[in-house]
Amino acid sequence: MLRTILVPLDGSALAERALPIACDLARRTGGAVHVVRAHVPIAVVGATAEGAIFSQDMLAADDALRRRAADYVTEVSRKAAAEWGIRVEPISEDGSPAGLVTDVADRVGADLIVMTTHGTGGFTPDWLGSVADSVIRHSHRPVLAVPENDAHLGEPFAPRRLLVTLDGSDRSAAILPSARDLAVAYGAHVDLIRVVAPFVPGDVVATLAADRPDPFGVDAETVHAKQALDVAGAALEQVGLHTTRTVRVDLSPTRCLLDHVQETGPDCLAIATQGRGVSRLFLGSVADKLIRSAGRPVLVLRPPKG
Repeated sequence: MLRTILVPLDGSALAERALPIACDLARRTGGAVHVVRAHVPIAVVGATAEGAIFSQDMLAADDALRRRAADYVTEVSRKAAAEWGIRVEPISEDGSPAGLVTDVADRVGADLIVMTTHGTGGFTPDWLGSVADSVIRHSHRPVLAVPENDAHLGEPFAPRRLLVTLDGSDRSAAILPSARDLAVAYGAHVDLIRVVAPFVPGDVVATLAADRPDPFGVDAETVHAKQALDVAGAALEQVGLHTTRTVRVDLSPTRCLLDHVQETGPDCLAIATQGRGVSRLFLGSVADKLIRSAGRPVLVLRPPKG
């Protein structure tokens, strides 16, 4: 279950849009939220053989920023706890933002990280643009990435339809437990999709002239994909979820998935990064393109190797 939820903040209103999502989910699951803010210490501007050179003014300014970050996250957590009736824990520490988020997620055993894909931008402490990208690429914990161009921006996050993209690999299937838990929390319908991208050899004419049935293996791959989705769908239905299964054939999995999003209108997407690649089975760069282009929250996981 998604009971321990981490929300990174940078002090911006845009980043704070992730907090109500996390709090509502924690209330539904009986969980708790940890709110983290990083203080990036003032950089060393000079050094001698004896060590770094800091002025008293620099140290005072750094301490003031550190206290401001701690006060901010404490107050935000207090208000959220009072509003949502859940436990909200503030965390403010020195460190690089992305590294701190990943470390704290491991330390508290986060079941989910909820964060916007962009903060206010610019120099520290407003950092969530590149930080979201780094967390998604380096953490092995699921991240619910809320885009700046969310199609339902301003509306409460209450997904009724969740689109889960698979590619037939074990790595892509690693997203299913988190997707299941999110769907259960909201009673969402789960749409499983797999895009079969045909392998096109260099000499297409010669291959076709060989007069073999299904020369590119598309039919066989499609049958296999349908069977795999049936297995995954049956497992989700055992916990009371309603599912649909879709297999599509397209040379461009990303374009096909974005078209499917526009056609079916899911409220949220779910995908694992680094599947088998983009020639036949596609979950590599596709996750990045969906996060940036789908205009909806995306539940994304980078499964560990092995």
